[in-house]
Amino acid sequence: MNPRYESGEKFLRVIQLFQRLSDTEAGLTTTQLADELEVTTRSVQRYIATLRDSVGIDIEDAGGRFRIGKQSRLPAMQLDHFQATALLVAVRLLYKMQADQDPALVGALAQLARTLRVPVVNRYLERIIAAAESRPHNLERWRIERTVIDGFVRRQAVAVSYRDAQGHDTQRVLHPYFLEPRPESRTIYVFAFDERSHEVRSLRLDRIFDARLLTQTFDTPEGFDIDLVTGHSWGIWQPDNGELDDVVLRFDADVARRVHEAAWHPGASLRDLAGGGVELGVQVASEVEMRPWVLGWGASVEVVAPESLRAFVAETMRRGTALYAS
Repeated sequence: MNPRYESGEKFLRVIQLFQRLSDTEAGLTTTQLADELEVTTRSVQRYIATLRDSVGIDIEDAGGRFRIGKQSRLPAMQLDHFQATALLVAVRLLYKMQADQDPALVGALAQLARTLRVPVVNRYLERIIAAAESRPHNLERWRIERTVIDGFVRRQAVAVSYRDAQGHDTQRVLHPYFLEPRPESRTIYVFAFDERSHEVRSLRLDRIFDARLLTQTFDTPEGFDIDLVTGHSWGIWQPDNGELDDVVLRFDADVARRVHEAAWHPGASLRDLAGGGVELGVQVASEVEMRPWVLGWGASVEVVAPESLRAFVAETMRRGTALYAS
C-alpha cells in the first residue's frame, strides 16, 4: 500500500476518533471504537496515544472507557435561558422518537451540555444523555442512517433497500432532499426524488435496511420547500393529481374544550355548534392518513364527510362492538 495513503488514512481515523470521543459522556471502549472505525483495537490504542502525546488532547480513561477530558472542551455557549429551554424541549422530542442509541444525538447533547450556562437545563440534558447512552447500540442501523444523512448533506445519491408496510422489498436510488420528523408516529421520513418512480416520495427511515452512498451527485430543485410539500398532509402523505379530500368532523360537547385547545392543521377551521359541540373542517391530501387519529376519539366524534371515511369508521366500530359483545 502506498505510504502516503497509509498516512492519510491514519490522519482521517484520528480525526474520526476525536469526534467520537467528543460525542460521548459515558465513554467508549476500544472494542466499540474499533467496530465503528472499522480498524483493530491496537490501531485505536495508537490513535488515542497520538491524540494525547502528539496533539495534547486531554483524554480520560474511566475503567477502560475513553472520552475527551475537561481540559479540552469547548468554551461556554452564549444562550439565554429561553433559548436553552427551547433547545431542551426540541432534543427531548427527538430523544423520545428513537429506541436505539443514536451516537449523533448523544454527541450533540453532550457538546450542548458542556457549553451551556443554564444549570437547570444542563441537569436535564445530562439525564437525557445518560438514558440515551444506556440504550442498545444497533451498529448496522447507525451506519444506514449515517449513509442517508451523508447523501442529504453532501447531495449524493444513495442506493437503498426498502421494505414497505406490506413487507415488500424494493431496490431504489434516492436523492435525499429532506428529513422530516413525525412526532405522532415517532418516526423520521426521508423526502427524496426516487429514480424508480421518478417522483418525490416520502419513505420511513427505519424501513431502509441497507444503504450505500453513490458517487452520483444531484441538486435539490430551487422550488423544493418541505412546508409546501407537506402543506396539505395530515402527516406526510401528498395529494394525487393535486386533488384534496374535504373532511368534516363533529365533536360532542364533552371534548369541545380539547378540540379548541389542540394545534390543528394550518388550513383547519372550527365552528361551535348548538349544544356545545364543535365542527372541524379541513382539506387534506388523503382521508386515509387520518383514519387512526379519528378512531382515537371513539364515540366523541362523528364523521360527516367524506363518505369513505364515514364508512370506514362505522364498519370499524361495528366490528369492535361485535368483538366486545362476545
